[in-house]
Parts: sequence; C-alpha cells; structure tokens
Amino acid sequence: MNEQVEVVAERLAVVFAVEGQPGHHDVDVGSGTTVKEFIDIVVSKTGIDGLLEVYVEDAEEPLHHDLVLIEHLSIEFAPLHVAKPGKIETTVRYQGSRRVERAFRPAATMAKVTKWAVKELAPTEDPSDFQLKHDGKVLPPDSHLGQAAHGEKSIVLDLVFKVKPQG
Repeated sequence: MNEQVEVVAERLAVVFAVEGQPGHHDVDVGSGTTVKEFIDIVVSKTGIDGLLEVYVEDAEEPLHHDLVLIEHLSIEFAPLHVAKPGKIETTVRYQGSRRVERAFRPAATMAKVTKWAVKELAPTEDPSDFQLKHDGKVLPPDSHLGQAAHGEKSIVLDLVFKVKPQG
C-alpha cells in the first residue's frame, strides 16, 4: 500500500519595483523560486523586456540568476528592484551652480542618493533636512532611482531643503 504524502509548498508575497515604472508590484513566489524564475514572473506581470537584473534595495550588485530568491530577502521589509543592466549616471545640483556626479544602481533609494549628495555638497548639514526633486517634483525617500529615471541611464536631480511648516 502506497502512502501519499501531501507536500505543502510555502508561498511568499514579494513586493518589487520595476525600472522606469511608477509604483510597486507584488507576486507570490515559492520557497524554491530562483531569481531567473522570478524574472520570468515579473516579465509576464509587467511587460518589461530585455536582459534583466534583480537587486535587493540599495544593493551595489545584482542577485545571481541561479540563487533561490527568498534566501536573499531582507528580514526587514524592503522591495526588490528589477532593472536592465548598468548604473545610472546621476548628477545632483545644489544652489544653482554646485553639482556632483556619481553612478548608482537603479535600486538605490532617494534616501541613499540624498545622504551622499548632502555629504558631498553640504557636509555640515543634516541629510534629513533635504529632499531631491526631478523636473520640479519631490521624490519620496523610499522611491528608487531607476523609477525616477524612467528607464534612462542618466538623470539630473536637484537637492533642496524640505519645506518645514511654521506654526
């Protein structure tokens, strides 16, 4: 007599951002889903195409396609970022004529870019007093550079003081 064993596959909801697309997406993945399989799921859900890489938020290197995805997720919530290969040449302007340049991965958060820019342009200031703008619009600190650049591999941002309510 054969005994049947019921195997329950663990599923996990994964939140991710896509280079050039606003907002976040989510999908369920299995406990053994590889990064390459995750990319295939993302392609079918979002329509993004081409050679893609997956980054843990603010990471400098993409996850290798053969890795099991859930083994590399952060314990604290942080969305993954799916992007085309390459860094984004980032120029940050401050007070009109001052500027700095550096290449960042698409998964870099605006908070990370802001912290770097303040250190370079206003080292005596507190980074929490600043924000970045692109085309006149404030970029949330938890948004990703790859989203703000709209799929391009270069971007110009403005470093400005946050408006503090008086009262």
